[in-house]
Amino acid sequence: MNSKKKVLFVAPKFYNYHTQIIEALELQGYEVTFYPEMEHTLLYRVSNKLSKKLESHLREKYIDNILQQTAQNEFDLFFVIRGGYFSAEWLEKLHLKLPLAKFIMYQWDSLRQNNYLPLVKYFDRVQTFDMVDAKEHSLEYLPLFYTKHYKNIQNEKKDIQYDLVFFGAYHSDRLEIIQYIDKLFKENGLHFKYHLFITKLALFRLLITQTISVRDLHYFKTYSVSMDEIIETYKESSAVLDVELAIQNGFTIRTMEALGSNLKLLTTNGHIKEEPFYDPNVVMYIDRKDIAIDLDFFKNGQNDEDRVKEFYIESWLKNILSN
Repeated sequence: MNSKKKVLFVAPKFYNYHTQIIEALELQGYEVTFYPEMEHTLLYRVSNKLSKKLESHLREKYIDNILQQTAQNEFDLFFVIRGGYFSAEWLEKLHLKLPLAKFIMYQWDSLRQNNYLPLVKYFDRVQTFDMVDAKEHSLEYLPLFYTKHYKNIQNEKKDIQYDLVFFGAYHSDRLEIIQYIDKLFKENGLHFKYHLFITKLALFRLLITQTISVRDLHYFKTYSVSMDEIIETYKESSAVLDVELAIQNGFTIRTMEALGSNLKLLTTNGHIKEEPFYDPNVVMYIDRKDIAIDLDFFKNGQNDEDRVKEFYIESWLKNILSN
């Protein structure tokens, strides 16, 4: 007889984070059945641009397929990350199929990005990475996690080549902040490695609309980097730059990965100063509207303390699944 508890897990396919969560669930004794939040097939992507009615039909068909493949009382747990495509009616039907299962939701989007409030009542537990949403709507607050790949960096450090590194896609004011830091570091003999990703089409649009000029082109990369390359760079780095979306309150996963790697952190998210793991010797807040950086921050040794060990993916998941 199979004594493992069974979990129906639905989450976005976002880099390899869903597979890391699946592995962590399995380590905690769960038998996992995973469905991507949505299969973004070519037909779905085309319909999303051409026909909202067709896009809605394909989305409902996909979600209903999950319901059809779920047998009565087959799962002990229904675990959702984001749940952006669920409806109240769909969740009611799933409750009828799984009356004994525990329903748990974790949000790594803010309410301004994904209004999940109508779904909250269908879950036994709801946690969010957004501290403001949690406070305003009486939800549990839990920051994001970091994985073993970043935890292992602590023991695999190499000679420091970079005082500060940044990997991320272009949005909002990231270019302006990178430009400021790049100039500051060059003037003071510090090394800043950055990879600001943008697609070729989007870059062309920025040029045509004169959002950027030709002299800005060297700040951009039109190819992405692998997680392995990021990790290898972190091993040679002192600190990581984090510039979150201005509409976002919760900490990015880059925040937890940097601190989980025992690296220092520069972040534009002022909420970091309210956290128990905040230490001004390890974390520097920079005001994105009035940037000021104390360069002594990079001279005062390394971060050698596991400040965020409770957010290591296995501990993080135990928190979510605990009674």
